Amino acid sequence: MNKVKTFKAALAGGPVDYVPSGFWLHFHEDDWFGDAAVRAHLDFYREVDPDVLKVMNEYRYQMDTPISRPEDWATWRPLKTKGGYYQGQLDIIKALADKLGGEVPILATIHGVYICAFHGGRRPEATFDMPHLLTRHLKECPEAVMPAFRAVTDALIELSLSCLEAGASGIYYSSIGGESDRFDEETFTRYLKPFETEILDEISRHTDEVVLHVCKPQPRLGPYANYRAAAVNWAVHESEVPLDAGAKLFGKTVLGGLDDRSGVLVDGTEEQIQIAVRDIIERFGRQRLILGADCTLPTTISTARIRTAVDAARM
Repeated sequence: MNKVKTFKAALAGGPVDYVPSGFWLHFHEDDWFGDAAVRAHLDFYREVDPDVLKVMNEYRYQMDTPISRPEDWATWRPLKTKGGYYQGQLDIIKALADKLGGEVPILATIHGVYICAFHGGRRPEATFDMPHLLTRHLKECPEAVMPAFRAVTDALIELSLSCLEAGASGIYYSSIGGESDRFDEETFTRYLKPFETEILDEISRHTDEVVLHVCKPQPRLGPYANYRAAAVNWAVHESEVPLDAGAKLFGKTVLGGLDDRSGVLVDGTEEQIQIAVRDIIERFGRQRLILGADCTLPTTISTARIRTAVDAARM
């Protein structure tokens, strides 16, 4: 069973010869764009030998004017993909697909509606973890934000389909906004979820290789249970929802098992990594599992550590 067949079998819940693995990290800023990004992905692939390659997306959604008032959201229009802002990302995907297509599944990273709206409207001094206008406006006057969510959704659908046309075999959709400390569940379900499910519904008409990443600590996983995706990844070690409980909730393949910022993969010995991987597989089982981490690994982590985990999952 090659990597493509193994990954597809894992997504479908079928028998596999070994548990496939997928790990990723943000490269150094000098390797975010252009030929440097292509080289960084290829080097990572050759050193780690993962069973799926996720193409990092460092193109943060941009609009010309930061948001100051609620009515400013109504001025948004979708960003152009082909020949526009995201063309560079399509070029990276095409270059990687030309090199590796057919050898390994390639997932294009799509950042979710909420984080794109934040980046597009943020003032230069704002950070995502501090109070900012998007969260405030969505709590106080949510209807004012809806035109921006509509524009972002249209742009992300176009971007997703263009990534598939460029050579990606699937999509890795990263959702932010479902954290329990950000909004109440009704706000998320009423104002954000419909746009995200629209995107995933459209993506799923074009590929079966869809991975949903529920980002940030302490997410409410329940509202994500009916998102269309073949596999789901979340912060197992920060959400207190273990792999088996998440698999039961979603009824889908799960991606994860290892911590991303601490624990054996980051700090342990080679033997400890091997033992941890074997323990995950023994407890969960070989089917409907893709070994991975809670989120992106540290930029400075040794690729030899990741390779140890990948190899251990194949034993």
